[in-house]
Order: sequence, then C-alpha cells, then structure tokens
Amino acid sequence: MNLFSSLRRAPWPQQLTTVAAFLVPGLALWLQSGYSYGAALLFGGALLTVHRWPLQPHDRLTRWFAVSMLAMALLWIALADPQEHWGQWDRPAKFALGVVCLLFATRFPPRPSALFWGLLVGCIGAGAVAIWQVDIKGAERASGHTNAIQWGNLALLMAVMLGMFALCLRRQLSLWCKLLAGVAILAGLNASVLSQSRGGWLALLLAIPLGLVLLYRINRAALWKVVAGLATAIALISVINVGLLAQRWNLVEKEVLVYGERGDANTSVGQRLEHWRLALDMGSERPLLGWGVAGYTAEKSARVAAGLYHPSIVEYKYVHNELLDLFVKTGLLGVAVVLCFYGLPLYMFWPSRTRMAVHDADPGRRSLVLAVRLAGLCIPVLYIGFGLTQVFFAHNSGIMFYTFMVTLVWAALLGLERGPLQAGAGPCAGVRP
Repeated sequence: MNLFSSLRRAPWPQQLTTVAAFLVPGLALWLQSGYSYGAALLFGGALLTVHRWPLQPHDRLTRWFAVSMLAMALLWIALADPQEHWGQWDRPAKFALGVVCLLFATRFPPRPSALFWGLLVGCIGAGAVAIWQVDIKGAERASGHTNAIQWGNLALLMAVMLGMFALCLRRQLSLWCKLLAGVAILAGLNASVLSQSRGGWLALLLAIPLGLVLLYRINRAALWKVVAGLATAIALISVINVGLLAQRWNLVEKEVLVYGERGDANTSVGQRLEHWRLALDMGSERPLLGWGVAGYTAEKSARVAAGLYHPSIVEYKYVHNELLDLFVKTGLLGVAVVLCFYGLPLYMFWPSRTRMAVHDADPGRRSLVLAVRLAGLCIPVLYIGFGLTQVFFAHNSGIMFYTFMVTLVWAALLGLERGPLQAGAGPCAGVRP
C-alpha cells in the first residue's frame, strides 16, 4: 500500500499539506524538534502560494481560530522575559506564523490518511526511543530530545489520537492495520509511562470520562468493547511497568504528605503546591491585569525573603499551572485568552448530532469524519489536563504541536466536508478489511 498514491492527481499545494500532516506527528518525538519539519514545509508552501490563499474566503471558525492565535501572540509578548533578549520574540512569532499556515492549509486541505499514518509512525518512534533511552542506555526516564514532561505528554496525546482513528475506522481497516495501530498505541502509552510524566496520567483520567460520554451518545453498542479494550491496554502497560508505576505513586503520596504536615516544598509535588498557593494569593490582589512578569518575579522574591513562602520556588519562572501562571501575571484577561484558545477547537471539533447527521447517508464518510473530529478534540482536552501541572505553552513543543496539529486536523476536516470522499482518503484505502 502506497500512502500517497491517492495524491498523484492532486494539486501540488495539497500534496504538500498532506506530507506536512504526516511529518508533524510522524517525526515529532523521533528527532530533535521533529514537529518543526512539517511546520516549515507548511510555511514554505504558504509563501509559494501567497498570491492565492489570502484572497480566498475562509470559514468563519477558521477566522476565529486565527484571531485566537494572534491573541496568544500578543499575550506572549506581554509574558516575554526581557532577560531573554531576542529570545522573547520566539513564542509570539510561532503563534503569528501559525496563522499564515492555518489560512494556507485550510485552502489546500491534507488527506486524513496522512494524519493516521503520521500518528502511527510517531507513536512507534516514541516507544522505540523510550525503550532505547531507559532499557538500553539506562536513563532514569525517557525524554527524547527535550524535557521529559513535554515529551511524555505528547506521546500520550498521539496515542490517544491514534486510538480515536482506530476506534472509528475499525470496520474499514484491514486486520494488519488494526494490529499495527494497536502496537503503536501501546508504544505511545509506554513512552509516556517511561517518561514518568505524572501530569499526563492526570490528563488521561480527566479525558476518559468525556470520551466515554461521547461514545455513549454516538455508539452505545461499542461502549463496552471500548471499555474492555481500554482496560486491557492499561493492564498491559501496568504489568510491563509495575515497579515503576508503584514507585511513582508511592512518591506522590509521600510528597503530598510531607508538604501537608511540614510545609516542605523541596519536592516535585510540594514545589507545585507552594507555587499554586503563591499564585492564588498574589493573583487575588490584582485579578484583572495581574502583576506582569517583572512584578511577579520581584514580589515573589520579596515574599520568600520575608518567610511567607518556601525558598524552593524562587528559581522557577513559571507557576506549573497554565491558568494560575496567567492569572498571577496577566490577570483574568490573560486567562480569558487561553480559555478561548482551548475552547474554540473544542467547539470546532465537537461531533454534535446535527453535524454528524449530515453524513448519515454515507457510513464510510461518517466514520472518517467522526475519527477526524474525535482526534482533533483530543488535542485541547488533553492539553487542558497537561496544563494543570505544567505551563505547556511556555515550551516550544507545547506551542508547535498544539498550533500545527489543530491546524492540520481542522484543515483535513474541512476538506472532508467540502466535497465527495475521494479514493484513497481513508488510511487503508485499497485494502479490504
């Protein structure tokens, strides 16, 4: 099966966005800054077609998401650290460039098959890197080429997105596709466990109830099969990593107990709890616009020096909670911006009965549309969970993966809903189940 055989007669800009849709998740965790290759390809295509896409009409939700990206760029200008010099423009620039790529990709939408195979290759790659680093090289935790927390969380996200594709397209996939997807999902989940990123596990616990509610509304007959499959996957991962999981759980219990009894913040959990206490106290004093980065840093140092908070929090720039970090530095205005950045994709991808009823006459198209919608929905839902214990958008991986994966999944969805399903659009086109 040739992944891109269906693109032979497609316009070259669509070929380019399809390749980018494969590369962003496919290389994300294999290579250093692997998600940037597909993003750079998108930007290059946007420059080459700049005489075409800016003048074309764009979907209303596309325009709103573009506005939200520009708002995030402005927010990160406000959050910039002057000590980073030119580096302070790095994050705003990524959001601004994301707008260009969004408008380009939605005019030349990628094929959904590229997303499926990109996620599959990306999960297998993450699993292989994790095993290499931990089991062969003897590293304490898997981290790829970046921070272990970001790396492990993205591995988890890709595994869940791939799971949505495999679930919705189970009747259309060949047996070997199903088996390969199952191996890839387990590899991605195992990479997350080996990264020891506990925030990712928390995000998954928050996402599972939402997923089960959606499944109950969409396909009640498949609910118990999914529950059984989920339980099997969790059991397999737990058996493989039973010692590591027990160790991490015991450590969490100990760190919470130590902080509660003695106020000791010299631990991972304790330092987060102390940061959150500070952010709530300071943020409530200036709730509308916050303290600003410089004001927050100076006031935090002053309060620690006065003995009000534990010294362990001084060395960290961020609060380790996305919303609390924005609340204390930019007030409710900043919180509103990031909530819109989460909320718009939630609304864009939500598989409402009205949206899905349009495709009832074509079961194959309906399954593919549902797969793309649920995969897209995973991105903001899990990012919200990741943000409970980490300022995810402070990191290059956090910005790049969210911005460009939402862009590509949304563009693929628009392409599906604009016209007839073309041959080769599915992940295993040409292969009978």
